[in-house]
Amino acid sequence: MENYEINEETYAVISEYFGQTKIIEKDSEWIIESQAYKIMDESCQYYGSSYKGRLTASKKMLECSYKLPIVVEESSCLIFFPTKSSLVDDCCWINLNSIKKVEKDGKNTKIIFNNDKEIVLEISKLSIDNQIYRSTKLESLIKKRINAKKRI
Repeated sequence: MENYEINEETYAVISEYFGQTKIIEKDSEWIIESQAYKIMDESCQYYGSSYKGRLTASKKMLECSYKLPIVVEESSCLIFFPTKSSLVDDCCWINLNSIKKVEKDGKNTKIIFNNDKEIVLEISKLSIDNQIYRSTKLESLIKKRINAKKRI
C-alpha cells in the first residue's frame, strides 16, 4: 500500500524502524513503507489542508506551541495527538476517539482501544493524560464553532 488516508477507523499511526509505520485500525493492522509524519501530512491534504496548516490552527486555538493535537478532518472531528514531538522519528499518533482506557504500565503507558486492542508506549501516563486533555479541549472548541455556524 503506497498511500494511506487516515479515517474514522484509524486508531493509531505508529512509527516503526527504517521509515516504516504501523497502522492500527478498528479491525486490522499492517505496516506501510512511509513515515508517520508523511501519512499525517498526506491525510490532512486529502481532507483539504496540510499538516502545517492544521498545526498553525491548533497553536492558535489552544494557545500552546508543542506536542499539539491536530484536526485531521473537521466534519467528524477526527483528532489525533502525538506522543512526542512530531519532528522526532519515533513519534506516534493516537486517535482521541479510539481510546477506551489509559493505564500506567510501570514507567510506560498502556492504551486500550475501543476494540480492546492494547499498545504499550514508552511515555508517562501523565503525558498521555495531558495529550488527551489538549485533544478534548480542541474537540470542544471545534464543536462549539460548528454549532455556532448552524445557528446562523
